[in-house]
Amino acid sequence: MNHAQGTIEERPLARKRPGVVLLVYAFRLVAAALLAWPFAVTLGGAVSGYPRGDAVLFDQGGLLLLEAMRRSAGALRPSSATSLLLFVLVCFFGLLPLAALLGALGAKGRVAARDLGAWALRPIGAFSLLLGAAALVEVLLGGVVIAIGNAVARKEAIDTRAADLIRVGFVAGAVVLVLLVSVFHDLARVAVVRGELGVRASIKRAFAAVRSAPLALLVGWSWRAALGAALLGAALVVGSRIGVERTSQVFAGFLVHQASVLAVLFLRASWLAAAIRHVDRVLPSQAELHPQTPATSEPVDPTSPSESPAEDDADPPRAALPSAAGPAEPPASLDVLARDPAKNPASEAPGPLPLPADEKVVGEEQLGA
Repeated sequence: MNHAQGTIEERPLARKRPGVVLLVYAFRLVAAALLAWPFAVTLGGAVSGYPRGDAVLFDQGGLLLLEAMRRSAGALRPSSATSLLLFVLVCFFGLLPLAALLGALGAKGRVAARDLGAWALRPIGAFSLLLGAAALVEVLLGGVVIAIGNAVARKEAIDTRAADLIRVGFVAGAVVLVLLVSVFHDLARVAVVRGELGVRASIKRAFAAVRSAPLALLVGWSWRAALGAALLGAALVVGSRIGVERTSQVFAGFLVHQASVLAVLFLRASWLAAAIRHVDRVLPSQAELHPQTPATSEPVDPTSPSESPAEDDADPPRAALPSAAGPAEPPASLDVLARDPAKNPASEAPGPLPLPADEKVVGEEQLGA
C-alpha cells in the first residue's frame, strides 16, 4: 500500500488523525443538510402562519408535527423522492471520505491533500461493489427474518399481545443480523484499502479476520456502538430541555447535537483503526505480496553455461600442496642455477665464434708486440 512518505502505521489510532475525522464530519454535515432541506422547507411552510413559527413542531406530544405532515402529504411525496435520490448519491459519494479516512489511519507521518485524494479514488470501484452486495444481503436477511416473525405471529393459537412481542423480537433479530453484516462489510473495506485487494480477496480476508478473533471483534465493535448510542440519546434529552423558543437556544441545541455526532464519528474512526489491526494479522506479508527476483538487463543465452556469482567471486587457484609421501625438495637458488649449467642448461653462455686464420695471425702479432 502506498502511504504517505512510504511508511505504514503498525498501530493505527483515531486520535492521530483528528483533521481527517473533521473532514469526514464536514462532509456528513453538508450531506445531512441537503437531505433535510426538502422536508424542512415543506413542513416549515405548513406552520409559517403561527406566531412561534416552526418551533411548534417541537412541542411535546408532536400533535402539530403530525398535523403538518398530514396537510403536507401531497408536497412530501416529491420531497421524499428527491431525498431518496440524494440519499443514494450520498451513500456512494460517502465512500470517498471513508476510503481517505482508512488510508490516513493506516499511514504514518504527515498526510498531504494528494495522499487523501489517492486513497479516496483508488478503491472506489471495489467499495461500490461491496456496498451493493452488503445492501442486498442486509435487505434479504432482514426481510426473511421479519417475514418469518410475521408468519409465526399470525397463528391462531397466539394472542395479540404475544404476537406483538414475537414481531418485536424478530425485528430485533433482523437488526442484529444487519449490524453483523455491517461489521463484516467494514472488515472487507479495510482489507481493500490496507492490502490493495479486489472484492473477492477482500471478502476472504474479512472471513479470515473473523475466524481469527471473533470475540475480540464483537466486543470491540459493541462497546463503541453502545457508547455512541448513549451519547446520541443524551444529546436528544439535553437538546429537548434547552428548548427552541429563542435563537440562542436553537444554536445551543445545535451545538449539543453536533458535539454528540462528532463524538460518535470519532468512535467510528476508533473502530476502523481496530479493524485495521485485526485485518493486518491475516494479510500476507510484503515479501509474499511482492517477491523480489533478480533483474537482468542483458538477454540470457540458453546455450551458454550458467555462471553463478559464487564462481565469479572465487579465489584464484592455489599451488598444489606437497603430498604426504615425503617432503618436497626445496627449489634451488638463482645463483646456484647460474653457476651449474648441468642443473640449468638454459643459463649456459654460448662459446666464442671461430675467427678466420688471417685475423688470428694479426691478433697474435699484436699480442707479441
